[in-house]
Amino acid sequence: MIITLSGITGCGKSYYKNFIKEKVNAENMVIYTTRKKREKEINGIDKNFVTKEQFEELEKKQEFFASYDFLGEKYGYGKKYINDNKLSVTELHYEWIKEFKKKAENVYSIYIVPTNIEEAIIQLKKRNLPQEIEEKRLKEIEEHILKIKNNHELKNQFDITFYNDYTKKSDEDMIKILNKIMSIGTPILDIN
Repeated sequence: MIITLSGITGCGKSYYKNFIKEKVNAENMVIYTTRKKREKEINGIDKNFVTKEQFEELEKKQEFFASYDFLGEKYGYGKKYINDNKLSVTELHYEWIKEFKKKAENVYSIYIVPTNIEEAIIQLKKRNLPQEIEEKRLKEIEEHILKIKNNHELKNQFDITFYNDYTKKSDEDMIKILNKIMSIGTPILDIN
């Protein structure tokens, strides 16, 4: 099974990707991207950071089951994760969910909504991105909110909407979702 996490920049996708990996021993679906590595990211663990030429070569070799462009960068999902028996988790741009689900079986999609957009913006600014990139991301937040709010067909493609208030309560709510996904007889009790 693949658990996908979608939502605006700063909504908690990376945090909950790591949370899910820890709580249910999920494998990180390490995607390929041409975007620049952020300060605390580790190549090969968080993402595979490649040049545009390397990415194009991987596409030619048909290494991806899905690939997309976002804000001028490329992202690719390796075939090794598709339809295997391992539990994987990945971040996925919200507009790609329909195509992703067409190409991969057994996907459970979570759309993350921050209860406080200002907190999402604070989280974005903590990344210390170049000003041009930060501005693109801020603009994308506005566009994203309008699109998901007004496009019911898009919204309905997600299995669940998860509200993140950036507190322990949200962690507890995610545990409930994971229990549902995993159909665990004994709930995960420890959220520390």
